[in-house]
Amino acid sequence: MTDSMPSGLQIMQGLAAKRASGSPIGETMGLVATAAEHGRVELQATPDHRHLNPAGAVHGGFAATCLDGAAALALFTTLPLDASYSTVDLNVKYVRPLTAGQAYKSCGWLVERTRSLAICEADIRDDAGKLYAKASATLMVKER
Repeated sequence: MTDSMPSGLQIMQGLAAKRASGSPIGETMGLVATAAEHGRVELQATPDHRHLNPAGAVHGGFAATCLDGAAALALFTTLPLDASYSTVDLNVKYVRPLTAGQAYKSCGWLVERTRSLAICEADIRDDAGKLYAKASATLMVKER
């Protein structure tokens, strides 16, 4: 990494300062970064009609995508920009259903990192701190 190349942390802190998504999937999901530090991120999302299943409930894939994104971006804050990473495994526990129109926080944090793998965790909570879903993710890391 050169001095002129930003790190993952710098990118995430910039997105959090702007309350921006920074990616097409973030835009699709309505995810915006709200905080970032080394090994930890906070995202906010509000499911809407686009995220409902045929029964009219927020699809579980919405929560899974928010959790996967928070976990992966927590790892991203520890990497140089030229590193790549990919989710190998995502284990989600759904605690209670999400409600369309309600804002949620998805927090992700790095638990452990080896040269080629990282374990991250993430959760989704409402503004009162009530847990809605929790995940553990294993990610493959390739630094150049």
